[in-house]
Amino acid sequence: MEKGRVVVLDNGGATCKIGFGGEAEPVKVIPNFVAKAKGLKRPFVADLVDTCPDIKGLGVLRPVDRGYVVNWDLQRSIWDRAFSGILKVQPSSASLLVSEPLFSLPSIQRSMDELAFEHFGFRSYLRVPAPVLAYRYETSTLLDSPPPPMPSSLASSSAVSASSASAAASSAMALQAGCGLLVDAGFSFTHAVPIWNNKPLLHAVRRMNVGGKALTNVLKEVVSYRAWNMMDETLIMDHVKESMCLVSLFPTRHLPLARKRDTGNIFRVEYLLPDGVTLQRGQVKDPAAVLLAVKAQEALWEQHREEGEREEAVLRRGGGEGREVGRRKKGGDRHEGRKKSGSNERVGKREEGGEGEERGRKRGRRGGEGEREEESQEQEQGGGGGGGGGGEQDEEDDEDEEDEDWDERAGRGKPGATAGGGASAAAIPPPGDSGSARRMAGSRGTAGGGGGSASRDGGGGQQPELSLASERFMVPEGLFHPSDFGVNQAGLAETIVASVSAAPRVIHPLLFSNIVLVGGSCQFPFFKERLELELRPLVPDSLPIHISLSQSPVVSAWKGGSNLVRSGEFARRAVTKKQCEELGFERCAELMRHS
Repeated sequence: MEKGRVVVLDNGGATCKIGFGGEAEPVKVIPNFVAKAKGLKRPFVADLVDTCPDIKGLGVLRPVDRGYVVNWDLQRSIWDRAFSGILKVQPSSASLLVSEPLFSLPSIQRSMDELAFEHFGFRSYLRVPAPVLAYRYETSTLLDSPPPPMPSSLASSSAVSASSASAAASSAMALQAGCGLLVDAGFSFTHAVPIWNNKPLLHAVRRMNVGGKALTNVLKEVVSYRAWNMMDETLIMDHVKESMCLVSLFPTRHLPLARKRDTGNIFRVEYLLPDGVTLQRGQVKDPAAVLLAVKAQEALWEQHREEGEREEAVLRRGGGEGREVGRRKKGGDRHEGRKKSGSNERVGKREEGGEGEERGRKRGRRGGEGEREEESQEQEQGGGGGGGGGGEQDEEDDEDEEDEDWDERAGRGKPGATAGGGASAAAIPPPGDSGSARRMAGSRGTAGGGGGSASRDGGGGQQPELSLASERFMVPEGLFHPSDFGVNQAGLAETIVASVSAAPRVIHPLLFSNIVLVGGSCQFPFFKERLELELRPLVPDSLPIHISLSQSPVVSAWKGGSNLVRSGEFARRAVTKKQCEELGFERCAELMRHS
């Protein structure tokens, strides 16, 4: 190794990105956990989990909880593996640049400083907030990249061209001023960070306590309720979420399609579960089936966008009077939508009550018929036990009705639904539901409605399968409607608006015109498009909105740190080990904070 190289470490909640400063890509992205398998004494640290022969029931210990490091012994073992086993670096002859979350406690910062200087013994060291590094890289990338081409069907419209040119000009102005809004949808939480002059406005940062970990936990509960018991299969369900889930542009339209049981259901996809014999890791049964829903939504989004831009062109050609009429029409539509939402809510409650009474009467009739059948069988000689099968069938019908009822509730309007087509994720059963406990106790079964199903591993060697339909897009709904997960917070679009509102009013147009998406949860297909649909009704029409998705949302913070080293800024801002010994950790923390 070349002497004096700088090690760049992006210490995330799910993964650690490690490499050397000045390079284009990290050396490796490793898991930030220690796994323990049943029956094996030795733990699997970070990337060594790939050598585990069987990942079923693998216990996962993470040093990071709710975004902050709480177990420094585990974190030290993972960093040991990264520096010695992967990078093969001697810390005494190298420097360290490490990322940290926003609002990190002084005690956590002190533990990180001690680990870098006293345990590993790096020559120099610098802590930088991860959103600052990510925005640094994304702005440099956006300034160097050309604007996207305009669709040929709209290129002839002068009004649309002027609108697109205005949005592009506002975005370029924000980039040059170092102003923008970074949305970091990470593992533990989601942050909306306004940035001015390449520095975060800490008083305007807003946090949503929903991230990739929460989505995985909800997916585990839903699958355990409707199919297999997967509560202990964290790694498998992580892979299911990453390879099969997507964001729906209009969930209320897609829920009826996802409930279909025939071949016309474009959302139903099977996942092969590992059995430890023929398949050591899970995989999607038919990767082409995953793309069916993606392609359908691509056509839907293109049609929606072209219609919206044509309407805007008509309003612009109509002059000031046309714009005023358009605004009145939009206001009337929104008012009418709120009135309809309230009436639909009341009608929905009455329907739910009526359906509940109807199901109760049906079950009462079934119970009375069963009792009469038992009495007649006792009176007859040689009466068999034929009533048992009917009872089991009735119980299965009741379970199917319950599953269909969950999906129907998800399709109804809620007060929190937005004009962008957002729907409640009520297809997710509550954790304390008695039916959930009954299903999880059986650990197998079939699901009704749009839910997933489980295929038994028969004696003929059939591979166990997990089938998902509505779960594919209802689980990511938690990012836009956290209240459906029991989190009493606003959705992502409302969080962005609240963050911008807390910033100085003069920079609001610049913030809305330069929204950058990073983080692993941003990789869901159509995440950017759905956010635009949710955000547009909440922002004044006079303010253009421009959202850009990072080309590498997981490693953008690491690449920002690599650029910082390449520019020579690290050498000016880093604190040396000699300074730490002379001034102490508190003084060094102040130097890094104000550098």
